[in-house]
Amino acid sequence: MTITLKLFELVDGKTRKISFSPAVWRAKFALNYKKVTYESVHVTFLEIPTVITGACPNVPAPTVPTLQLENGQGLPDSFAIAEYLEEKYPDRPSLFGATQSEKNLQRFFESYVQSKVHPSIQRMVFQDMYHMQDEENAHYFRTSREKSSGRPHAEIAGERSENLRELKESLGLIHTALKRSGGWVLGSHPGWADFVLASSFVWFSSCSPRDFKEGVLEAFPDQVIPDYWARIQEYVY
Repeated sequence: MTITLKLFELVDGKTRKISFSPAVWRAKFALNYKKVTYESVHVTFLEIPTVITGACPNVPAPTVPTLQLENGQGLPDSFAIAEYLEEKYPDRPSLFGATQSEKNLQRFFESYVQSKVHPSIQRMVFQDMYHMQDEENAHYFRTSREKSSGRPHAEIAGERSENLRELKESLGLIHTALKRSGGWVLGSHPGWADFVLASSFVWFSSCSPRDFKEGVLEAFPDQVIPDYWARIQEYVY
């Protein structure tokens, strides 16, 4: 079978094997859940502008993920990719549910994860992400993060104990929701909300497995989140 779709995804600079970007993983989860065949194209931070622009000239501001479609055009942004898949494969499991209200609710959950869950994870994985890069990508990663945060490299990660406390607090409502649903964020079937959350977990576990274990899997005295993490593995490939 000929593969016609290509997904450009960010990988570490040293091994070029670790796909850690939560934005990329949202697209990967959507593709895997829809059972869509695609080829992964690995790029490092510094390769994003040249490789994606070379393959998809229609993308003026190259970023990951970008999905190259059958016609050669590039489609950037994980949510745009999910909407494309939902429209193209309506006969396959839905990412957004049957109604606009379900879609809106999942987008609200996406905003919650990005604003409440991501910041503490971002601080905790910072040093590990830095050390995962080769020399040139490490320099880019460090200087770009120092510029965007307005802080020196040594201060960006913050205090580990405070990060863990903040993460547990932000996961509290999610833990309660999963405990009540008995399965996925919105009930018996996974959807976009789950893949947004799971993408942050993949990011954390890929970069900082020890902190992921303590900060996520052992955050609460039950198996709600570990069981959830085990269920999501069906779509991790």
